[in-house]
Amino acid sequence: MKAETERAELRAKLLRQFNEILPTRETERSLVVNIGDVLFDFDRHSLRDEAREKLARFAGILLNYPDLKIRCEGHTDSIGTAEYNQDLSEKRAQAAADYLNTLGVDRSRLYYEGLGENAPIASNDSRFGRQKNRRVEMIVSGEVIGVPVSSSGSAAGGAMR
Repeated sequence: MKAETERAELRAKLLRQFNEILPTRETERSLVVNIGDVLFDFDRHSLRDEAREKLARFAGILLNYPDLKIRCEGHTDSIGTAEYNQDLSEKRAQAAADYLNTLGVDRSRLYYEGLGENAPIASNDSRFGRQKNRRVEMIVSGEVIGVPVSSSGSAAGGAMR
């Protein structure tokens, strides 16, 4: 019972800390940290300076919790071909994972996957909706916060399928 309470308290603490940096929500599977399209140039996968700054702060927290795993999931809107969007989403997810690695987060803790246009969070019928759909979500999980880590997937440097 005590261990469960400690995990819940740590999860709540991390939720607050991550939310100070980037929009974060709690789900049954994890904490989900969102890097929106505004942190990438349109139709590009390289991180803007603002994204690098926020990810540096995010990495600073992660370095204190070496048991946490981070899965970067890239998403796009529906403009362009499905193949192009898949490739762009994967490159964005990889850019986030690679940058976290350069900041000291061990590669064995990092995973990435491009989901293309397949998981929209808003309608692609408006400019505003399309902008919300262009994002990378970092899924933070680990036994330490009461979310089991899936053994499927591969470390950054190879895309998860």
